[in-house]
Amino acid sequence: MKCETCGAELSGMMPTCQFCGTPDPAYMRRYGLYPPVQGNYQPRGMDYPPRGSYPPPPQQGSYPPPYMYRRQPFDPANEPPEVGIIIFSVLIPLAGFIYGVASLSGGEKRAGKAYLLAAGLSLGVSLLLVLIATLMGIFAASQR
Repeated sequence: MKCETCGAELSGMMPTCQFCGTPDPAYMRRYGLYPPVQGNYQPRGMDYPPRGSYPPPPQQGSYPPPYMYRRQPFDPANEPPEVGIIIFSVLIPLAGFIYGVASLSGGEKRAGKAYLLAAGLSLGVSLLLVLIATLMGIFAASQR
């Protein structure tokens, strides 16, 4: 959109033309606000609200304090476990035990415990299945 007075390109994001001060109609329609008279432009027959019609600026205390944006310091004890290593620990429990012990000795308590737990549960389920299969084989042999 072009300015009616000087022909400059208007963005619709500023209340007036940056060159001559003519109010931008797109801005007025979008925000329902009327800019104060600026530059050499004099309004022609339009009834503009008084100069104080803009909303007040936000109060200084309305923003969150700056300490909320600071990052927390790195804590290796609270390092989350990696999903790929947990899956690897379930598939190969010995590797899970190795990763778990290595993580615990490196100070990564949370990750090390997760790897050991995954390896232990996998090994426990595997041993339980082997025990059930062995007992079923013994029972089937005794029935003959």
